[in-house]
Amino acid sequence: MSVPSELKRRWLFAVYAVVPLMAAMILIDAGLCDFYLRDHVLPSMPEQWSFWTVLFGLPHVIAGTLTSADRQYLRHYRRQFALPVLVYAVLALGGVAGPVVLQTAIPVLLGFYTIYHLLMQQIGLTFTFLDGTPRWSMQCWKWLILTIGLTIYGAVFLAANLPQMTVGGWAVQAACLRIVVPMMVLLCGVGTLLQTYARAPIGRAYVFGNVGMIGVTLLAFVGGYTLVIILVPRVIHDLTAFLIYDNHDRNRNAERPHNFLYRCPGIRSIPTPVRLPLISILLAWLIDSASYPLAIGIAFWLTFLHYHMEAVIWRRPQRHRDYLVLGR
Repeated sequence: MSVPSELKRRWLFAVYAVVPLMAAMILIDAGLCDFYLRDHVLPSMPEQWSFWTVLFGLPHVIAGTLTSADRQYLRHYRRQFALPVLVYAVLALGGVAGPVVLQTAIPVLLGFYTIYHLLMQQIGLTFTFLDGTPRWSMQCWKWLILTIGLTIYGAVFLAANLPQMTVGGWAVQAACLRIVVPMMVLLCGVGTLLQTYARAPIGRAYVFGNVGMIGVTLLAFVGGYTLVIILVPRVIHDLTAFLIYDNHDRNRNAERPHNFLYRCPGIRSIPTPVRLPLISILLAWLIDSASYPLAIGIAFWLTFLHYHMEAVIWRRPQRHRDYLVLGR
């Protein structure tokens, strides 16, 4: 039996380098460049970048699905995923071809579901590295992060679609800040308490890394950097996921290729760290190149299904977790 490949925890934390980088960019742009990047370079919404869908989000969704392209896995999960496959197909169809109310509501639902999914992945890893921490403090920290993140996203959505809307007589941004700023202070306090229970430095690092992620998101919201609000958690989430998928695939297919894709000689010859991202980006490009309703419908269906799958397959005692080996 081959020695399992380990995923070093420091590599998982390294992706948080995007947090100080984005914070520095915002502060430099605001303090020295008179918001030149914000007003003349960066798009107001990430979708204005033609390559956004092909590089962010959809490749990760495809990669997560491809990790289950394995006969034993399909047999193991078939009862858990048979109904969701159909339910999410109906939702996707409603989102592109249903009544106007569904074509509006389903993308909004998917947007909030996306933010929840992005944050929950990082929260779940933090909990893994904080084994033995009192549950009440972990849950408090978790819900503060989710509430702040979802509130900021909701404010961005409302400001973009209902710019004249007020909440309690306040503009949307001002109302949001009245909610999230006190919660951010509380999050810092709970995070400081939480890190005292960490048994290893990686636990403390992850607590502060996620507090920093929410902090730079709030900074971007105050400064009007909509792209950064979405980009920071997206980059952290996607890079983390690809590191996890790579470790899983190395161990799962070490002795013989269980995954259908990896049985092809041409694909097997591609270096492991490059293989899954390359295939995923190529498939994302093919989907994005399809006609408008078809491309959006497939993307909706895959994304909804992916979020459901991720909530199942990475929990113990599922088969995927048997092949994820986290080193020190």
